[in-house]
Amino acid sequence: MTAQRQPAIRKTHPAEDLPERPLRSDVAPLPSPAGPASSVTAGEQGPEGLTMTHNTRIRPSLKARLRRGVDKLRYETGDRTISEASLTDKALEEYLDKHGL
Repeated sequence: MTAQRQPAIRKTHPAEDLPERPLRSDVAPLPSPAGPASSVTAGEQGPEGLTMTHNTRIRPSLKARLRRGVDKLRYETGDRTISEASLTDKALEEYLDKHGL
């Protein structure tokens, strides 16, 4: 007389028993990366994101001022979207606009 028992080691992963995750309806489909570049400006498509890394060397003192400035602006405004990248982006855009480039 032996009792029927479940094996101690399972051959399947416990997550296999979970149901499939439902699809999110609020996510827009991504554009095709293989398609040609569109002539539509960024303003017509929506806000342009910061996607590329711009590797450049700056003085440590300027980098420290930038970090202090970001911290101060975040504290004073409560805006957590302010970052080193956003300030650098705005400063470069202002400089290029000023010099007509």
